[in-house]
Amino acid sequence: MRRASSFSGVLLIGCCVCAVAQEQSSSLDRWLGPQAWEKDTATQIVSLGKDGEFDDRHIFAPTVAEEGGVFRMWYSGSRGNPGNRVFRLGLATSSDGKNFEKFADNPVVQMADGAHSVLTPTLLRNPDGSVLRENGKLRMWFASAMLGKSGLHTLHETTSSDGVKWEEPSGPLLENCYCPTILKSADGYEMWFSDVSRRPWVLRQATSTDGRKWSVNPRPALVMNQTWEGEVFVYPTVMKIDGTYLMWYGSYDNSIRRERTAIGFAVSSNGREWQKHPQNPVMRPDPAREWESNYVGSGSAMRLADGSFRYWYASRKKPPFNNLYFAINTAHWAGPAGDAKNQLLRLPPQKGDEGLLIGDASAGRWVEPLEVVDGQNAIVRAWYRPRGVDSDETFTDFWLRGIDTKDFLLGIPVKLTRRFRADGTQSIDTTCGKRSFVLVEAK
Repeated sequence: MRRASSFSGVLLIGCCVCAVAQEQSSSLDRWLGPQAWEKDTATQIVSLGKDGEFDDRHIFAPTVAEEGGVFRMWYSGSRGNPGNRVFRLGLATSSDGKNFEKFADNPVVQMADGAHSVLTPTLLRNPDGSVLRENGKLRMWFASAMLGKSGLHTLHETTSSDGVKWEEPSGPLLENCYCPTILKSADGYEMWFSDVSRRPWVLRQATSTDGRKWSVNPRPALVMNQTWEGEVFVYPTVMKIDGTYLMWYGSYDNSIRRERTAIGFAVSSNGREWQKHPQNPVMRPDPAREWESNYVGSGSAMRLADGSFRYWYASRKKPPFNNLYFAINTAHWAGPAGDAKNQLLRLPPQKGDEGLLIGDASAGRWVEPLEVVDGQNAIVRAWYRPRGVDSDETFTDFWLRGIDTKDFLLGIPVKLTRRFRADGTQSIDTTCGKRSFVLVEAK
């Protein structure tokens, strides 16, 4: 009887484990469909500096944060030939995530000895990837090395209130650490980084209670098991959406001649064991865009207010590689296909359509109030490109109901994050008779 009872318990536990595994698999599968990244700018968004500026020869490793409708990008730039270069951090800002202007007094972070480089910065973020301030300050980590000398890469940190003036960087926090990405949750700090102690470089996961003393998981987070991957894993950017960790990472697309890199994608339920996308790589260089004909990598991903994603990345043109990285670019992805909460409302809306109306201008669509009717109703104009980035912008007007209009200003874009449904029409009287609008109501 005792043995039968024990066996019955094992069966029950086994069923529970199976159910949990199926649930986890289902949550991961949601993210493993096609990723249609749209490179939605006509050219690079940040270029090499002018002769004599700190970034006139090499530029890479953007990390981007959005606060108060302003996108800020910190990136590594340097002068000098590939064998004799020292990187410092520059800053650029944007209102839409696509059109950036460099800060006039770059660089904003550098090592005091003038010999060690500031490489691959990352900001402290919430699990969803949004920037997280501690005690009102931005917290940044980066790798540093004396390039061409010892080759030892170490982890350092610094803080800032305004993103321009940064505290003196810390001493080394961890050795053989390159291109970190760090999230903070109720459980503490989590970091993923490239372990560059030996070839092939691997990605590792580490945890900390304070962001300074790190416990590194001895088991690699990713191992090379897809045919496109070669020699290195680099530049992870990680976030956690609805309980699932998402990671974009780089590797050589041809490890023999090292002439091409690409971007892969993986998902995880715990941040330690990862499942790679079966269609990796999800982004490759584009030979038709000479500034990114061979390399794409060192990226920073963000989930936008409308549920879509934007990715900023560095690139290199074809050999000879006089510029180790040549430009910074961006791309946009609508999110998982069939994921209802990521669906955008069709423009112009048709009766019964439902979805997100707009996140912000970086999603390629924006809404301007034309007339505020009352506290819950407004007539608005939605701008969009109906046939992709190369088509002219057009617009459609409709009646918006069920939103707080007190802060609406005529002609000024509004940021709307709720879901809406097109349901019927609304008419007004004009000097030329009645005019009807599609009625779009907040869900």
